[in-house]
Amino acid sequence: MSDATGLAAGGAAADGAAGAVKARVRRPPPAAGWRRRVLSVPALVLLGVLLLVGGALLQNRRSKRADALCHQLQVPWTEFALVYAALVCGVAALAVCGLLFWKARREGRRGVDSWQGSLAFVISVPGGLAALFEATAVYALHAEAGEGYWRCTGAGALPAAQVLASVLLG
Repeated sequence: MSDATGLAAGGAAADGAAGAVKARVRRPPPAAGWRRRVLSVPALVLLGVLLLVGGALLQNRRSKRADALCHQLQVPWTEFALVYAALVCGVAALAVCGLLFWKARREGRRGVDSWQGSLAFVISVPGGLAALFEATAVYALHAEAGEGYWRCTGAGALPAAQVLASVLLG
């Protein structure tokens, strides 16, 4: 019965001792250059998130100034630059991770066999979510730049919205 199970699992029982040794041989980890390049994935994800936070802080400061002046201010080019740079970093991190793992797979190696590859893979999963937030921030920034209607903070906003905004924005 164990021979039939071995044959169904890949034929290790049919090959005998040579098949058992072959099944235990691990593929070597990717080369040192690959391991250095794959560390750019966590760096790009972190840079994208930091740029997005910088854009949010800049937008918050501009919003407070506009509320104090009680009129709409133009969206500065620096805010566009920060949000677009964050999106480029987020998408580039996912692209670099995908390409490097694809290259390792073509070489017959597994990218997650090294700690650098595992770290890049683990970071790229929330990096995908961060890229979605960055894309949403780009959309929201363009929507805000094209918005013609402006209302001051004290001009009849819902009290619950004011409380939520004060809690979220500190």
